[in-house]
Amino acid sequence: MRGLALLLGAAIVARASGAAVVARASGAAVVPRACGLRRTLAPALVSRVALSAAAAAPSPRPARGIERIGSSKLNAFGLLFGLNAFLFGAVLLLPMWLASLVDARRILVSRIGNFWGRTVLRCTGIQATVVGAHLLPPASEAIMYVANHCSYLDVPVTGLLRRPLKYISKSEVKKLPVIGAKLALARDLCVTRGDRRSEARVFIDAVKLLKSGESILAFPEGTTTPNGALLPFKRGPFKMALSSGVRVVPLTIVGTYAAWPKGCVGPTRNVPLSIRVHEPLSVEGRSEDELCEAARAAVQRGLC
Repeated sequence: MRGLALLLGAAIVARASGAAVVARASGAAVVPRACGLRRTLAPALVSRVALSAAAAAPSPRPARGIERIGSSKLNAFGLLFGLNAFLFGAVLLLPMWLASLVDARRILVSRIGNFWGRTVLRCTGIQATVVGAHLLPPASEAIMYVANHCSYLDVPVTGLLRRPLKYISKSEVKKLPVIGAKLALARDLCVTRGDRRSEARVFIDAVKLLKSGESILAFPEGTTTPNGALLPFKRGPFKMALSSGVRVVPLTIVGTYAAWPKGCVGPTRNVPLSIRVHEPLSVEGRSEDELCEAARAAVQRGLC
C-alpha cells in the first residue's frame, strides 16, 4: 500500500509540473486550488494553449515545387513561360505597330502574332504539332474556326496553323500586358459577357469580316473548361458562319489543360501539345443547331 501511495503521489507531482511548464510557456498563470494539485489549469488556459499550438503548426506546402500566389499556383516552368511570352511579345510590339500603319486589314499583324505564339512555345521547350494539316482550307478562304478552350496556351498553339486569324475574346483579355496591345493592333473582336449590346456589335463586325474574306477563330464554349471536359457550345459562331455563308472548321486542342490547369498563374507541366484539324463543315442544308452539334461532335472525337 505504501508503494502504491508513492506512485500516486509521483504521478500527481509530475502532472502539476508539466501543467506549470505549459502555463509558463504560454504566458498564463497557474490557477491554484486549496485541496491539492488535481486541477492546475483553468479551462481558459487550456483553450489558449490549444490555439497557440494550432497557430504555430506549419501550413502544408504545395508539392513538386509549386508555390501559391494568393489562391493560384506558379512554379519555375510557369515563370519561364511567362518571361518568354512577355519578352518576345514586347519585342514584337514594334513590328506589329509598324505593320498596322501600312496594312489596313491587319493580316501582317496577325501573322506576327502567330509567330510570337510559335516562338514562345519553342523557346520554353514545349513540343507542339498539327495533326491533319492537309484538311486546312487555303489561307485565302474565309473560314470560321471553332476550337475547345482549355487555357491561355490555346492561343499560342493556334499559331501553328499559320493562318491570319481574328480572335473572338472576352473583353477582360484586353487588360493583360502585351496580349491586350496585340488584340488592339490586330483589331481582334472582344465581347463583354452578359452585355447584349457588346454581343450584337461583335456579331455584326464578325459577319462583315467573314464576308470581306477574313477568317475568325472562336471558342464556342465561352470560357475555359474547369476540368478538361468539353462544355456545351454556344450558337453565336455558327450563326455568324450561316449569316456570311462560310465553312466551319472544327479544331481540337489537346494537352493544354494538363499543362495549364484552371486556377494556375502559368503552365505547371511540360507536356506535348497538339491541334487537330477536322473536315470542314458546309453551312448549306444545315440549321444553326445542326451545325453546332456537328462541330462539337468533331471536337469531342479529337479528345477521345
